[in-house]
Amino acid sequence: MPPSERERLIRLEGALNFRDLGGYPAADGRTVRWGLVFRSDALHELTASDLEAVRRLGLRAVYDLRKSSERARQPTVIPDDHGHRAVHLVVGDDPDDTNQPELIDMILAGEVKEADDDFVIDVYRSMVLQGAPAFGRLLTHLTDDDGLPALFHCAAGKDRTGIAAALLLAVLGVDEDVILDDYELSTLYRSERRIELLRPALEAAGVDVEKVRPFLSARRPVLEATLAHVNDEHGGVERYLTGPAGMHPVTLDRLRALLLTD
Repeated sequence: MPPSERERLIRLEGALNFRDLGGYPAADGRTVRWGLVFRSDALHELTASDLEAVRRLGLRAVYDLRKSSERARQPTVIPDDHGHRAVHLVVGDDPDDTNQPELIDMILAGEVKEADDDFVIDVYRSMVLQGAPAFGRLLTHLTDDDGLPALFHCAAGKDRTGIAAALLLAVLGVDEDVILDDYELSTLYRSERRIELLRPALEAAGVDVEKVRPFLSARRPVLEATLAHVNDEHGGVERYLTGPAGMHPVTLDRLRALLLTD
């Protein structure tokens, strides 16, 4: 199938935000290869037909960016006989996970009643700082021998996964506007449905849905501000990755060689 006709979204019943990062125009007239790197939300509700669709992708590695307590509550159901490595790369602190509530749990409990763009930007800046080692290991693992195709995911597939995807696409030379477009797809595919599912619980907790919508969505200004922060604080994505994220410059070159068309 010609790249222009390929569908980015992998249509699954149990994961709404599972998609291919291929097909984007990159540096020097090259293109991100289809079928090598996928991003997704949680994988605990995959159906039998979903699992067959995932099996056909031929994944060699699945990287879970969630905390241990999240993984315990919603364990990934892709069986071992699919032939992939399952790797846990927690973004941020996870001191054997004290099972502290996630922000969404605090919102549903009525403890946080407002989460505007500035609030989410602060959360993302914290993830950029605390999650640097995990982001560096993830992108490094993508260059492992027999490491592709690969999938990385978190819970909603938009925050930790969104930052990881943005870093990867930036390294590959994808234009920032395209990176932001990709980020916003999480709202199209998952966020609105999630908001409607959560609406009764939010209203019962006395939370105005519109005041937490920025946290539940993938809003362009949030990632735009996050990338600007990386540029201002670290001198750009590459310096961030070879600095606090601990990557070697040669690894960045290998990523480009593996993931971009000739």
